[in-house]
Amino acid sequence: MGALIPALAGRVSAEAQAVHEAALIVDLHCDLLLTSGLLGWDWGRQHRENPLPFAPLFGHCDLPRLRLGNVGCLGLGVVTNPFAGPWREAHGDLIFRRLGEKLTRHSTELRLATTAQGIRTARRDGRIACFAGLEGAHALAGRLDALPRWQDQGLTYVGLAHFTQNEAVRPMVGLGACATTPLTDYGRELVRELDRRRILVDVAHLNRAGVEEVCRGSTTPRICSHTACTAVHPSPRGIDDAQIRLIAETGGVIGVIFVTPFIGPGGAAQVARHMDHIKRLVGVQHCALGSDWEGFAVYPDDLRSADRLPLLTQALLDLGWTADEVHMAYGESFLRVLNEVRGG
Repeated sequence: MGALIPALAGRVSAEAQAVHEAALIVDLHCDLLLTSGLLGWDWGRQHRENPLPFAPLFGHCDLPRLRLGNVGCLGLGVVTNPFAGPWREAHGDLIFRRLGEKLTRHSTELRLATTAQGIRTARRDGRIACFAGLEGAHALAGRLDALPRWQDQGLTYVGLAHFTQNEAVRPMVGLGACATTPLTDYGRELVRELDRRRILVDVAHLNRAGVEEVCRGSTTPRICSHTACTAVHPSPRGIDDAQIRLIAETGGVIGVIFVTPFIGPGGAAQVARHMDHIKRLVGVQHCALGSDWEGFAVYPDDLRSADRLPLLTQALLDLGWTADEVHMAYGESFLRVLNEVRGG
């Protein structure tokens, strides 16, 4: 990581910097694939951070700034058009090709890694590891055909819902949202197939009945890649304590999002409060990061860019977290889950 950027001078202690540099940081959900697809975002160039109030929309990270922030692994969201009809699966194929092109273009910086050991090896070799996470089962168009080839191209988790109803589930908020509708028969078949293939099931954006059905009795850890805690700040994209406990009971992790309307005001300190709530409720071993950077939302001023991430480390230490707890939440919790599901 090296020296802090000027914006952090005097705001990050030597202790926090040391703790941050020693961490293997995994961000479970980053939308760089979306940004590059819509805007031609160049991952390899260090861009100026988003200068607008609340850092809206995009402009939060690129490979140089990820390195400055010591991010070691990215879960890259695969966001597809839910209204593309029979071309939904083809849109998914397009985005996976885009991922392959980025891996080839930035081969000295990036490496595809879908196991815990692969992520650790990439880190040892000086690469930023990455894997793909599908955001919404609508991309599968009610079939399972795409799963084998997408898994070969880096698919590591499948978010069952996004902001629209699909053949498998209802979302927590958005078009077709309904808290009480269970999974469809296809949705249950999909979850069984994901478990068989050792692809993680992500309940981010999923309605309450869906979260309960997917988690209760599961022998496989479930994840919620990017969300917030409604006990800390009420929001339609947060989950409550009962849902947090359900995910934790599977052995899974909850990735805390950085989006201001979902976490509430307070910036990095507020993100830390959400993480601290999970730690106190179910244990730090169930806490993770899911920034949602580049996700066309609004973000805290002090987390408007990946190179400002040490400010979150400082905020956690200010709450009394130990270095081991920070390292657990920043990456080790998720690597435990990935190792349990995928093995080495």
